[in-house]
Amino acid sequence: MNIKPEQLQNSLSKQIASIYFAFGAEILLVEQSLSMIKEVARQDGFNERFRFDIDGNFSWDNIISLISSPSLFAEKRILECRLTSGKIGVKGSKALTEIVETLPEDILLIISSGKLEMAQQKSKWFKALDKNGVIIQHWEVQSSQLVGWITRNMTQLGLESNTEVANAIAYCTEGNLLATMQEIQKLKIAYPDGKINLQQYLNQIDQQSQYTVFGMIDSALQGDTDKVNKIFRSLKDDSTPPVILISSLYRELKNLVTMSVELKTNQTIESILNNHRVWQKRKPLISNALKKHSYQKLQKLLLKLGRIDRSLKGMDNLDVYDELQNVVISLSGKSNGLNS
Repeated sequence: MNIKPEQLQNSLSKQIASIYFAFGAEILLVEQSLSMIKEVARQDGFNERFRFDIDGNFSWDNIISLISSPSLFAEKRILECRLTSGKIGVKGSKALTEIVETLPEDILLIISSGKLEMAQQKSKWFKALDKNGVIIQHWEVQSSQLVGWITRNMTQLGLESNTEVANAIAYCTEGNLLATMQEIQKLKIAYPDGKINLQQYLNQIDQQSQYTVFGMIDSALQGDTDKVNKIFRSLKDDSTPPVILISSLYRELKNLVTMSVELKTNQTIESILNNHRVWQKRKPLISNALKKHSYQKLQKLLLKLGRIDRSLKGMDNLDVYDELQNVVISLSGKSNGLNS
């Protein structure tokens, strides 16, 4: 049986199943489901847990032997199997299918893995899990869904659901869910009663981003070329990997190009910014950049960034740091003779 991640808590409150399989590309989301299942299981008397990390060469006899042996310490046991990939081999497929179909009532089988290819989801062992247990597939959180995901997790931790705070977290963590969750947890520590001091938090974010890639990009959008150069030199001196600069600039330029195209359809800047869920504090910066740069100019910068990325990979011959600095200076509005 396949259920959505958001249905898991309600499903567990009604009855705990004997088999669960959680998988997906976002490991943090998978771990959240596993933690929820194990917490309910502990409350239901599953006090002994065994964990196995499984690859294509794993000896399944260890698990089969464990299942057939009675527990000396607890009546109910959790058997946790973490698949390093969906490729468990012919022997593994046969063994797992047999285990799933003959599992004793006193054992809770919890299986997890990363993303599975469609062919693996059609395998015999996957179908056996689907028939006999509960499957929870986790999809990647898209950028358009991130703010909502953050506010839900804030609420679950007892924090006030604040869209402005959620936007700030989304911007600063760039969709890295682990970093996002860590930021939410830090908020809970800073505001144990759940009431967030909005201005205090936003000021803290500003201070943290002064000499980061985010601070550099915001300075460029603001047109502060001197500050852009100062931050860029600081990042270079700190040996910030070029790939981080490239990915952050690419994300910003790609969004600007998309919004610039939408401006041509006579949409207002305000409606475009709202549709793209631009953080309130950044709206003046984005508006300034869209007014200052034409679509052609932004597209040219994006193409240049592509050449820089190829140079980093040895497929072109540009000086990566120099050209990155040229791109960000050009984004600030200063002419630097950028050529494509």
